[in-house]
Amino acid sequence: MGKFDKDRFQKEIAIRYCIARGMIPFPEVLVPSASDVSDSVEVLTDLDVLGVEFVSDGELRRTLFDCKTTNKMSSINRAFWAAGVMQYTGCHHAFAILKNKAVHNHRMSALAMGVDLHTDQSFTDLGKSVDVSFPMDSAYQASVDRWNKVQECYEKNMWAKELQNLNRNVVPLSNSHAGIFRRYVAEMRQVRGMFDPSKETHLCIFLDSLGSLMVLWASLSRDARRLYEPTMRKEEFEKVLRYYLWGGKESYQMRQQMREKTAVDNPALGPVELPAWDKLLAFVGIVLSAPQSIFECAFFARELAFRVACGPNTTFDLELSRASSENSRIRQFSTGLTDYLVSACGLPKDLGKEVQALIFSL
Repeated sequence: MGKFDKDRFQKEIAIRYCIARGMIPFPEVLVPSASDVSDSVEVLTDLDVLGVEFVSDGELRRTLFDCKTTNKMSSINRAFWAAGVMQYTGCHHAFAILKNKAVHNHRMSALAMGVDLHTDQSFTDLGKSVDVSFPMDSAYQASVDRWNKVQECYEKNMWAKELQNLNRNVVPLSNSHAGIFRRYVAEMRQVRGMFDPSKETHLCIFLDSLGSLMVLWASLSRDARRLYEPTMRKEEFEKVLRYYLWGGKESYQMRQQMREKTAVDNPALGPVELPAWDKLLAFVGIVLSAPQSIFECAFFARELAFRVACGPNTTFDLELSRASSENSRIRQFSTGLTDYLVSACGLPKDLGKEVQALIFSL
């Protein structure tokens, strides 16, 4: 999102609409090919803004925002394109923000495909129906300039390139939340020696990752809740949860068999297990009591990341303080997952202390 991008304003109001609707915004999401059968990574297209929303039963619902300031394509053709991308990426709804007003027939036809055609003005009016103050700058994430500041944190620390990819591209489009969680743990273990708690850019990257992980756990905790039964013994729930996090019983047993064969040459290898398993069980135990609060933690952690990158704002801090005071689970869950990541990934303990201090400072 460069300073001179023509669709910069449209992307910003799309981000602010996400925030007004309680969605987590993900701008400029890269869409990969369905299969990776070539030597280089193939990017099919990018989504200007993707909003991820938590619905009552724990499902994550995606909304696509397509921003266009040129007239290279008619409004209905833009709707056909958005509908195709929406289907490919598993989105549930789409907005196309166009330069010129679409004729009524095109708008109604687009709606039949799940695409809502708008101009800047009509989209702003729609936002005001959600929040009368729309499109005011109401959160750290609401400004493109602040998104660019966070981007600079990644550009200064190229070791975090894969974490950036997970945070910006993989998480918002993922349907395999357990698998992506394992990727996060593996990647953080890989770069654990790079995190320096004294550097604000490193703190920003960790908090940004924490926010994206909370999006994953919004779904993971929903599934864990459905796997859990009050009459279950602890050992029984552990077994079911272990199978779930490893992609099923068969997948886990195959990995275990491979580990056993490897252990012949290296007896020090133990059974297949996620690191710091006891701490992960403890975290799952607390989120089972209020899985609906996980998604609020995602927004809170992301806001803290932007705050570190851009500096504090009194108005935004008051809102974060209000949210964390009204829902004590935000602090509890955020510190719980931080504690797990520090232990499981071998991150500096001072990093965990810095994050927890920041969480409780608000």
